Amino acid sequence: MLKIAISILFIPYILFSSDQIYINGEQLYFGKGCLSCHGTDATGLHNYPSLAKRSKWDLKRRLLKFRSGIESSQQSLIMIPFAKNLTDREIDELSYFLQNIKQNEDQEEYDMEYEPWGDGGS
Repeated sequence: MLKIAISILFIPYILFSSDQIYINGEQLYFGKGCLSCHGTDATGLHNYPSLAKRSKWDLKRRLLKFRSGIESSQQSLIMIPFAKNLTDREIDELSYFLQNIKQNEDQEEYDMEYEPWGDGGS
């Protein structure tokens, strides 16, 4: 009975905590400039990978490697300076945010195949 009572007392803390972790991760993502390469919705830009909805474990593992100065490709060298000063807590918050990122379902996608033809409509 005591275990149940303790569990019930911690449910609001756990819910608040995960919301706060998400908010902190979101602030880090936008504050550290991650959106410059990975986009505002973390789906990637140009040749930079999508981070949205990836496993927290995988994201955390990669960030820890970058923080240690280990890269897997020429392009991943870019990540080392960004990850170098991240704390363990910040890595947890970023990876939690990216795994659980809320995306706008109604957002129009940019069609990469679209090519305007003609003289501009004159």
